[in-house]
Amino acid sequence: MSNRDQMKILKYFLTFIFLILAGYILYFYVAVYSKLIPAIIDSNVKKEKAFRLMDMQKEIINGTEIYDSIPRKKSSSVILYADKKPVTKDELKMAGFNNCRAIRWKGKTRITIGYNSGFSGGGYEIEYVLGRFKLQPYSFTDVVSENSKEPLYKIIKQEVTLDKINYKEGDSIYGKIDFIMENNDFAPKKIIIYGNGYFRTKLESL
Repeated sequence: MSNRDQMKILKYFLTFIFLILAGYILYFYVAVYSKLIPAIIDSNVKKEKAFRLMDMQKEIINGTEIYDSIPRKKSSSVILYADKKPVTKDELKMAGFNNCRAIRWKGKTRITIGYNSGFSGGGYEIEYVLGRFKLQPYSFTDVVSENSKEPLYKIIKQEVTLDKINYKEGDSIYGKIDFIMENNDFAPKKIIIYGNGYFRTKLESL
């Protein structure tokens, strides 16, 4: 085979690879990225007073975690409540009973704000990719049900602020969330869920 023929084959091969990559990028943009909501990127969010207050508060540890393996400073000041804003000390404690964790999952940064007892759990998760996000509720239980179904909800308001446009494993994550969500799992009754506050964690591998 002559050098000229080899160069033609190489050219065709590189063109083929380029077309595959271009097709993947186009698919990713249309099927995933374009459907996500733009986040606010603010490197100064980590300087907010809320994090200094969280430094003096104990972390809420999941039932699946070993206490000594988790940083003891609080990871979330997010208040989650339905319909009525918490006022009393007990109401505020219950509404703030959550933590923040993050893993790399299917090429995305998955940030969860909630609680896991080891037997059941739930909260809200942020799927984050290069400055854009999707917010959704999550829940699980070790009780097997034949009637299990995906949560029914409608986003009324959602705003997420993060300190970086991209994260790699081991990076610290600082952010703020503010949302209003309509839960329709108990139709015809509609429950309005509110969430607001700051969070921080470290991106772990799955």
